[in-house]
Amino acid sequence: MNNSPKHILIADDHDVVRYGVMLLIKELLPWAQVSQVGSFTDALDVVEKNELDLVVLDINIPGGNNIQMLEILEKKQKGIKVLIFSAYDESLYALRYLQAGAKGYLYKQNSNSDVKLALQSVLNGGTYMSKTVKDSLINNLLNNNNEDQNPIDILSNREFEVAQMLIYGHGITEISSALKLQMSTVSTYKNRIFEKLNVDNIVQLIDKFRLWNITEANN
Repeated sequence: MNNSPKHILIADDHDVVRYGVMLLIKELLPWAQVSQVGSFTDALDVVEKNELDLVVLDINIPGGNNIQMLEILEKKQKGIKVLIFSAYDESLYALRYLQAGAKGYLYKQNSNSDVKLALQSVLNGGTYMSKTVKDSLINNLLNNNNEDQNPIDILSNREFEVAQMLIYGHGITEISSALKLQMSTVSTYKNRIFEKLNVDNIVQLIDKFRLWNITEANN
């Protein structure tokens, strides 16, 4: 790892999580400058004012909470490295975020040694994937034409976000506001989701997600 001083931003709305990650960073890089924020808005403010070596980002952070955060960060600072650190199951979310530009996806239930490995990998210019994510990637490649492939995978990232919000009981107006989309656009996404998954209503959509163990109610 390059020994030049690093500036790392931890963006998570839980104080104890930020503190724990900061301690691990300091173990690896005692001289690193570590900034901490509890919202995506505050994260953008730090990114605009500083050249960062890494952003450790919770995808459920207030003010963000969607995959578009990666695109926004990239626009603020070209080539910025983002390591996702989330309570959301990596088997469900990791590949989507990696494909969208994240340099790694780390499940919050992983060990401290995994966190250190992920930090080292990304800071050294690599990409971090756990064995679970690697296995999922291989499985997707092997089953690309298999009828048993998870049908949720055919949804685009935006469709997936809309579907998740529909499942959680959010209406068109709420989704429009949260994702900054026109209500007509949200309705179009909803229709596409129903068509792609061959469902007629929200109850069937929930059942489809449950069938493939894709519910994150506890997170």
